[in-house]
Amino acid sequence: MLLLKFNSWYPNYFTIAKYLGLNVEKDLFSAFCLSDHIGKNFVNLRSLDRITNSRTLVIGAGPSIEDQKVQNYILKDCERYRKGSNKLNSSQLVILVADGATELLLELGIIPDFIISDLDGNYESLISANEKGSIMVLHAHGDNIQKIKSSVPHFKNIIGTTQTFPLTNIFNFGGFTDGDRCVFLAEEFLAKEIVLVGMDFDSRIGHYSKKKILDSTFKRKKLLIAKQLIQSLSKQTICEIVNISSSNYGSSIYGVTKNIII
Repeated sequence: MLLLKFNSWYPNYFTIAKYLGLNVEKDLFSAFCLSDHIGKNFVNLRSLDRITNSRTLVIGAGPSIEDQKVQNYILKDCERYRKGSNKLNSSQLVILVADGATELLLELGIIPDFIISDLDGNYESLISANEKGSIMVLHAHGDNIQKIKSSVPHFKNIIGTTQTFPLTNIFNFGGFTDGDRCVFLAEEFLAKEIVLVGMDFDSRIGHYSKKKILDSTFKRKKLLIAKQLIQSLSKQTICEIVNISSSNYGSSIYGVTKNIII
């Protein structure tokens, strides 16, 4: 993240930390912990250059991805762009998936390009996708220090991120939850078009989201923050952002280029 962008992001982080009662010191400590545990499994940031000028499909873990219509949309998008059936549009398709939604993509036979995760998703799915070629964009925060220590050594091709100060091998591209961090990452690397799927901030918590939610009120607050961050980013970016949702779980995002219900 460029220094100018980091300086504009950091006040947001402190506002969020105060609102949610986050431990800023633990967030920073977790970043150092992730830095130590990545070791030689770090992958060069140039791997993210494929996002530039691409159509980037960002798949969240909201309930709409359980809808067959939405799953068909994902499958058709992958087929159209990756198999070259749409010869009039040669834009590259890049798939960014938020943590738990990795499980669905594997069920659909799709290997995401990048998995943005704080290690709350299905561990077996994350490992499987990583072994099949997905690059892990792993996030450090104060509540996942133990998971960093136990899980990170089992992954390869890792990019580390933090919501606080960046380190030599730990980056801050902006964003707070796995879903909105996907959007900030796509915007940072100048995707031509960012298509949001499963970003259902106003609906029930999805099956593919975190399996054990101890505090649903806290989760709702995080979803509200994610929505507000994307809305704020939408007003500043030159990227076209399209939000796809189902009629069962419609969740419009103010400020994006289009909100489409299928």
